[in-house]
Amino acid sequence: MNVATNPVVNTFEALVVEDDRFFQEVIKEGITQVIPNCSIDVCRTKQDALQHIQTEGLHYGIAIVDLGLPDGDGLAVIRELMRVSPSTPVMVVSVCAEERRVIEAIRAGAAGYVIKGDNMLSVTRAIDQLMNGISPLSAKLAGNFLRLAGRETARDIMSEPIQRLTPREMDLLRQFALGKSYREAANAMQISLTTVQTHTRNLYRKLGVKSSLRALSKAKEQGLL
Repeated sequence: MNVATNPVVNTFEALVVEDDRFFQEVIKEGITQVIPNCSIDVCRTKQDALQHIQTEGLHYGIAIVDLGLPDGDGLAVIRELMRVSPSTPVMVVSVCAEERRVIEAIRAGAAGYVIKGDNMLSVTRAIDQLMNGISPLSAKLAGNFLRLAGRETARDIMSEPIQRLTPREMDLLRQFALGKSYREAANAMQISLTTVQTHTRNLYRKLGVKSSLRALSKAKEQGLL
């Protein structure tokens, strides 16, 4: 007698670290719209999130993290997830728009940062961008990198040199600083999307990064912006 066996289905898993129940639902809805049938773990505290990461961290395909948690800083969650699963894309969704906190989140490993209630960049759209390799960033935060660069001192610039960027790569970097997506940057620079993607790969390679936000942070540290 043949016994039928059920095939193993690899379910996409997501981690949501958010204590506000309203935004929990907003984020969950955004994830399910972009990633149907996704399994979502929701944590309300830092400690709960750290425990989930220790047991399930390697399985998470995406993580959405708030910085202001009841029992501590969400940055600790990002750092722990990056230690356990450095390839997992992390996006911050927070009420905090403070420059220092944005930079800290990026340096901890966040690949995107969205301000809660942003009318220009919905959580759903930001999740879609994150899943397509684009670093979502609320427009009101884009100028932070330019202002911070203006206050950068020589002693803060990293000593390790980077490869010289071409004029087109610098143009693309400025488009990222304005919060532009790949397609928007292509339109602004009057080049094809494929060409933008080529420039982006070269830019990331030269800066030693994997996202536009980290490229902006590295460029700021190097005094390029």
